Amino acid sequence: MYVMIIGFIGAGKVGCTLAKYFSLCGMTIAGFYSRTYEHAKIASEFTQTQAFRTLSELVSHCECIFITTAEQQVLMLWDELCQLPIQNKWIGHCSGLLTSHIFNKNKIVHPYAFSLHPLYAIYDRFDCYTAMSGVSFTLETHKNNLSKLHSFFTPLKNPIAFLPAQKKPLYHAACVMLSNQIIALVEIGVELLYQCGLDEKFSEQAWHPLFLSNAKNIYRKGIIDALTGPVERGDIKTINQYLTIMPDELKPIYQQLSTILINISRKKHSNRDCKQLELEL
Repeated sequence: MYVMIIGFIGAGKVGCTLAKYFSLCGMTIAGFYSRTYEHAKIASEFTQTQAFRTLSELVSHCECIFITTAEQQVLMLWDELCQLPIQNKWIGHCSGLLTSHIFNKNKIVHPYAFSLHPLYAIYDRFDCYTAMSGVSFTLETHKNNLSKLHSFFTPLKNPIAFLPAQKKPLYHAACVMLSNQIIALVEIGVELLYQCGLDEKFSEQAWHPLFLSNAKNIYRKGIIDALTGPVERGDIKTINQYLTIMPDELKPIYQQLSTILINISRKKHSNRDCKQLELEL
């Protein structure tokens, strides 16, 4: 196993979560550097590590440096790191969109650059580490680094898949569809409940079991076997009722999503003719 001492630049949600989880898995964490020393101190106390007052101090103590700040700050910090002795240091970030190629000087990418992204919405500094054992990661780096990094991350029992740099925008879009975009669909559904005359308190509570049970069903059975509803049944009459009563601005969204559901339904019912249903949509 390839062992390195890890430091974190950025003491927010991602930094605290990963440092805590990595340390619980047996990896060696030196500590944190942050623009605000108090933030670094809070993170270091949470992870039982050290708070560094300067960036150079952190660099001197670490062999691997994770930049876990907001994306717009990563390049600025990279410029600062370039002024320090990092020639043999591993430098990584945790953005789902940015690649390791941003760590370049005079258009030459740092030889030990990488990005490691957890497929998880880290929403809190002090709680999310408890869920990390079930999270998958993607690793993006030069192919020559893969064996060493896989060895380095051996203490993590998480699934880790290699992701080519050119695929990161598409990958990030997939993550957004699976997380942020679902929020938009929930907003649409709740708004339609309001339009039915149901009060806010009832509506906000009523959708929870429906949403959560469906999510669990997808997780347990898979997308195809979890499919239910009027599209899956080929219920054209019900779908026409929806389209008659639904607000005009929502009809294209419903129609586009239903078209995708038809394609899923074809996989579930290979002998069913869906042409009439497609014409109605």
